[in-house]
Amino acid sequence: MGNLNHQMIPEISNVKNVTVVRPTNVAKQIEENKAKYGKRIKQLKVIINDLNYLSTGNKYREFIIDMSSALVHGRKITPKMELAITKIVKRYSTRLRLENDVDYQRKKSNFIEESLAKIGMVKRLLKRAKYTRGYTDRSMYFLNSVEDYLKKDGKLSVKQRKALNSMYKRFEKRVNTILKKGSGK
Repeated sequence: MGNLNHQMIPEISNVKNVTVVRPTNVAKQIEENKAKYGKRIKQLKVIINDLNYLSTGNKYREFIIDMSSALVHGRKITPKMELAITKIVKRYSTRLRLENDVDYQRKKSNFIEESLAKIGMVKRLLKRAKYTRGYTDRSMYFLNSVEDYLKKDGKLSVKQRKALNSMYKRFEKRVNTILKKGSGK
């Protein structure tokens, strides 16, 4: 390789055609979103940071994060997205209102206590029904999972309630037949 002649760049101060840097469309959209949705951005930030409301790894939480980043990073907000964001904030505010309502909390704790007592009753019937060990273990596993769900979320689905009712009837019937056989001998 030989000597490289480096050329000197002339000063730009004398150039007439200087490009003026204008904000990009994204920057304009970011400013527009801040002006139009500033309150929603703050609300979504609070919702995302409230780990008592939604735990990490939750799909709904990921959706909320996506909506928040769409607002913050200058994405154009469609009417459908705007409705979804409004629905997110309304759902959260309803939950907060119920969380602070003493009457609602009392009813919820009463429901949990009554349901736990009923699950305990079904467990006792299961033990008295003298099913096979495998069936008893599977049933106990289901009852424990329903109990854990009830303690964590404070509610039971319709399917869970129906399953508990059918288990109670089945176990009670088995216990009664065992008692009849025992007294008939």
